[in-house]
Amino acid sequence: MTMDLWLKLLALACVCLDAGVVGQGTDQPATTTTTGAPKAPAPSGTSPADTMVVTATATASPALSNHTDSPTRTSNSTSNSSGLAPTTHPTTPTQRLTTSLTFPTTTAAPTTTKQPCGEKFANVNVIYEYDNNTETFHAKVDVDGKLECQPNQTCGNKRVDGLPECQTINVKISDDSCADPPKTLELHVPPGPGNFKLDECVDPENADTSICLEWTITGGMKGCLTDNITYSHQCGKFTLTNKKFENGPFDPHHNYTCSSKVFYGNHLVVEKIQTIETDFGPPDLPSNVTCESVNATHGRATWKSPQRFFHNYHLCYNLTNSGPLNCFKLNKNKEEYNWDNLNAYTTYQVSIYAYVIGKVQRNGPAQTCTFETESAAPSEVQNIMVKALSDNSMEVTCVPPVQFNGPANGDYKLDVKTGGTLVTSDSKRKCKFYVTELHYSTEYTFEVYYHNGNHGGPPRSASKSTSYNSKALIAFLVFLIIVTSIALMVVLYKIYDLHKSRSSNLDEEQELVVRDDEKQLMNVEPIHADVLLETYKRKIADEGRLFLAEFQSIPRVFSKFPIKEARKSFNQNKNRYVDILPYDYNRVELSEINGDAGSNYINASYIDGYKEPRKYIAAQGPREETVDDFWRMIWEQKATVIVMVTRCEEGNRNKCAEYWPSMEESAREYGDVLVKVTEYKTCPDYIIQKFTITNKKEKIAGREVTHIQFTSWPDHGVPEDPHLLLKLRRRVNAFSNFFSGPILVHCSAGVGRTGTYIGIDAMLEGLEAENRVDVYGYVVKLRRQRCLMVQVEAQYILIHQALVEYNQFGETEVSLSEFHPYLLNMKKRDPPSEPSPLEAEFQRLPSYRSWRTQHAGNREENKSKNRASSVIPYDFNRVQLRHELDVSKESEHESDESSDDDSDTEDAGRYINASFVMSYWKPEVMIAAQGPLKDTIGDFWQMVFQRKVKVIVMLTELKNGEQEACAQYWGEGKQTFGDVEVHAKDTTASSAYTLRVFELRHSKRKEPRTVYQYQYSSWGADELPSAPKELVSMIRDLKQHLPRRKSADGSKHHKNVPVLVHCRDGSQQTGLFCALFNLLESAETEDVIDVFQVVKSLRKARPGMVPTFEQYQFLYDVIASTYPAQNGQVKKNPNREDKIQFSNEVDRPKPEANCVSPVSAQEKVQAEGREQDDPKPSNSPAGTDHAANGPESPALTQSA
Repeated sequence: MTMDLWLKLLALACVCLDAGVVGQGTDQPATTTTTGAPKAPAPSGTSPADTMVVTATATASPALSNHTDSPTRTSNSTSNSSGLAPTTHPTTPTQRLTTSLTFPTTTAAPTTTKQPCGEKFANVNVIYEYDNNTETFHAKVDVDGKLECQPNQTCGNKRVDGLPECQTINVKISDDSCADPPKTLELHVPPGPGNFKLDECVDPENADTSICLEWTITGGMKGCLTDNITYSHQCGKFTLTNKKFENGPFDPHHNYTCSSKVFYGNHLVVEKIQTIETDFGPPDLPSNVTCESVNATHGRATWKSPQRFFHNYHLCYNLTNSGPLNCFKLNKNKEEYNWDNLNAYTTYQVSIYAYVIGKVQRNGPAQTCTFETESAAPSEVQNIMVKALSDNSMEVTCVPPVQFNGPANGDYKLDVKTGGTLVTSDSKRKCKFYVTELHYSTEYTFEVYYHNGNHGGPPRSASKSTSYNSKALIAFLVFLIIVTSIALMVVLYKIYDLHKSRSSNLDEEQELVVRDDEKQLMNVEPIHADVLLETYKRKIADEGRLFLAEFQSIPRVFSKFPIKEARKSFNQNKNRYVDILPYDYNRVELSEINGDAGSNYINASYIDGYKEPRKYIAAQGPREETVDDFWRMIWEQKATVIVMVTRCEEGNRNKCAEYWPSMEESAREYGDVLVKVTEYKTCPDYIIQKFTITNKKEKIAGREVTHIQFTSWPDHGVPEDPHLLLKLRRRVNAFSNFFSGPILVHCSAGVGRTGTYIGIDAMLEGLEAENRVDVYGYVVKLRRQRCLMVQVEAQYILIHQALVEYNQFGETEVSLSEFHPYLLNMKKRDPPSEPSPLEAEFQRLPSYRSWRTQHAGNREENKSKNRASSVIPYDFNRVQLRHELDVSKESEHESDESSDDDSDTEDAGRYINASFVMSYWKPEVMIAAQGPLKDTIGDFWQMVFQRKVKVIVMLTELKNGEQEACAQYWGEGKQTFGDVEVHAKDTTASSAYTLRVFELRHSKRKEPRTVYQYQYSSWGADELPSAPKELVSMIRDLKQHLPRRKSADGSKHHKNVPVLVHCRDGSQQTGLFCALFNLLESAETEDVIDVFQVVKSLRKARPGMVPTFEQYQFLYDVIASTYPAQNGQVKKNPNREDKIQFSNEVDRPKPEANCVSPVSAQEKVQAEGREQDDPKPSNSPAGTDHAANGPESPALTQSA
């Protein structure tokens, strides 16, 4: 081929390319190749110089670079008459363009190929339609080509049927106008509309101003991509593209059209259009509200209706800032309300508001007003009393009327009459009149009434006769008294002189006779902690025979230790008892006062503790003559803690002088020592006072002294529960420290109760240090340091009981400041397979099953009166119903603190399933009872009346399913049960409980009584309270109705029962409530709680109390939520109620043993306790000591 021919061919190729003549391209990889066309024989009539085939391959790379293959000569040529058109491939990034050209001798025609199907159908629009019948989709394919489906689908003209949701289906598209291979179209089938549900989610409280719609995916949609799902909502002017639409504010009570859509990619899956109506909004304020008094007992309120729509009114009224709130509903058409039977001269507060009821009740703002009723005649005065001041003068007094019905600054009027004739009259601001110069031996009638300034009340009268003139008789009686007094003084002097001479002779004999008291001592081995309970049970068996033998072997007084100082004449009046005197070698010596013989003497002894010499001072209770010496001893010995184990007066006998200033006087001087009271706190079992003492003669700072008086030691015997003394010990140890002086302990004589407390404290130290105790040896040691320490056998046994209690149960009390970390540790399981400490503590609780007799409840005639055979009251503390009241024996006006006929005997024919249980404040006892049966409702109300119940707590519904849990023992209006009339006065409902107010009247009594019933309704039969905060709130509310007790000496056990608690059986819910009630009182009063001991005491009082661990843990959890921790500090209730203050005089409760105290032994040893405060000289046989009884102190060894 010549150069000219080559140039011609190149020029022709360029012309063809510029003209747009292109062959069909096929997808190839992004590479550049040069291929030669296969050779074929040339047809006749042609020559190699006339025909040429050129194959050019062009590849468009992503970088848009072009490469041209060099032309290749072939011996065969082909021609194509079709025109060539450019074809675009938007989906193929790299294109290979191949052009085949045939050049005749003189002209050249381009050859065209078909466009690939992939390019032709690159952009296809698909629309999906859902078929509810087949639950499949139809796909409309906007294409003119032929559709080829898979076997499970059906293809038609532009349509594919039978597509399952959430699947990817391949469909091939082709036609005759495009080149193979066919176009493969992927159909991403969306989820069906049934997979989506549209719900309203608006909160009813906000339904008046907000709309809430939310799509929920209900189906599985396996295969669908959740990221492809989008949502849109439009309501009114608000549009959101979230799954949940919640917006506002909208206008109340208005219709809104809302459109909600779900998309899968660009495909609309489902759309819902609905009209939503917003709820009613709160009504407006009633206008023109006015209140006015019509007369003394009638009032009226008027108002105008609010503008906005409402359903009815809610009207409340009560006494201003007091009294129960009386509320009721009024029809919306009302614009006036009238009251009848109001109290005269009383201010009432009225509140009214409109409300509307939609999805919830919405209350409009309240409008209030007040009015005062007019005055009326007052009621009659009460308790008019006429007292003779002399033979012809009287004092007339009365109690103010119950209802003044007018100003309280009116006058009391007195009319004195005799024989119907008015003798004199008087008027006073106070009801106290003195009537003088009356005739002797004349009967007078005294009429008193109250006048409030506007009206006079009905008169109340009383009659009394004056006496005869007795001046001569008085003169004779005075002479007789003088003569008798002189004779009595002479006799007393003779007795004193005789006693003085006998005491002098006794001193002489004491110096001459020295007995050996050591020989009678026994060899008693110390007790290891592991066998402490078993040893106690062995010794207490057979009526405590072994304990008695041990105790009686200890000499009452060790005669080898001289007692001279105490018997000196100038010291004898300083001793409370003549036979309880300190040994000379270890008595507490005071500093000498110049010129005062015996000024260094006080009846007190040093006592060694467990391995700590002189840890205690045991002293007698100060007499009036020795109070100054007592404070001088405290100052000189640097004592900072005083433990007083007696009351100042017990059984009408003086036991100890009140040697501290009262709160009213604040401070008092005792010799040179000034004592100031800085703090006073009353607790159920003890009273804590803090004093600051200074010495006038010493220029040093004052000291703080803590005084703890234990008030729960009975007059005779010992405390029933040794835990009380362990609790006292914890309080004492909390106030003492290493730098304090000796702990001063005293009772009356300073030996019995004093020795018992010291013995418990020292032996507990030994138990903790050595894991064993030597009670016998330590009591011997105490007797060597002060005579008669641990005075009676009951006290000796009590020391063992306290040690067993501590060893068995340990410390379970916790302060509120440490409560939250303590509870957290108690709930931890370490290891997880073991029970938590809290579970282990619950498992240690004694069950006390059948530990006391239950004869009354198990009698055949009483079995039908028990709801559950497993919950029958114990005989020792069951509530006894008494005979009908005898009005003639009682005063018409009783105080709340008195009891009805305490002396009356039990009505043997009447039985009720109820038990006394101790409350936190020991003199105040609660009643735990089962829900009344229909046949016992009358007995139930008799019990309420006889025991002066103030509050009834009902912890059950009337029925548990189909089973009766409690008979309805109240009704509407008035009902009569025997002699008791019950009138339901008021009912107020809250979210968790209902308060009902009853008025009780007895047919033989005039004054009514008010009883409040709280029915807690959020508590299932076998469940825990669902609203514990409401339960705590109810407890705090009901305490407002309990009487505020005044301190009174000699208050009797079970004397007043202000709270009665009942559920179905009187145990399941009742026990948990009583425990929570007591724990809240303890937390508020002492900032400590002891769940274990509270539950333990309740189980001793009634079967089935707090039976499950869930209830036990619930008590801890409620305390934790009631007193939450904030910044490491426990937040207490800022509105603490005033605590009921009790005096330090308590009586012995009924016998109630613990887990280690058999009844027979207790009854035996407590009889001996009556001697403990009446000591008498004792001569015991001699005996010897043993090493097992404990080593003697150095002082004892030297003096021996």
